[in-house]
Amino acid sequence: MTRRLEAMLWALALALALGGWLRWRAAEPDAAPLSEALAAAPAPPARVPRARLEEAARLVAAGNPFRLERAPAPIGFGAPAVPGMPGMPDGPPVFAPPPPPRPELRITGIVGPPWQAMLEGVPGRQEAVVVRRGDVLGDLRVRSVTRESAVIAGPDTTWTLTVRRPWQ
Repeated sequence: MTRRLEAMLWALALALALGGWLRWRAAEPDAAPLSEALAAAPAPPARVPRARLEEAARLVAAGNPFRLERAPAPIGFGAPAVPGMPGMPDGPPVFAPPPPPRPELRITGIVGPPWQAMLEGVPGRQEAVVVRRGDVLGDLRVRSVTRESAVIAGPDTTWTLTVRRPWQ
């Protein structure tokens, strides 16, 4: 029974494949012949006289199309900044370099009493440093060390650091 069913399915698949191939062979392309496509193309646009184009360019440039007021800027771009020039009463702004990056300080442990902290991320040091109250490390000063935290003061920042626990 199953051999007969398998043979019928194979015959049906072969018939469908043959029908598809015959239909593909008899199909005609939908594209129009090349001569019809060329005949349907639009004619090239008419040329505009050069004098008319130059006049239009002058009109557009005179109108400052990229400014909201459609008027020239009060100060020319690329012009040297001179004190007293409109829009720059004091001359060009002075460049101030960015401040140095702040260190990423971490406390890995606190022992005591007297309380001492293991401080990591100190500039110029690769390993952890043991610090206590009053120690100075470059620009950093250790203000206090308690059983839970340490206070480190820098030139522009004060850190209150705690020992990091696994769930924090």
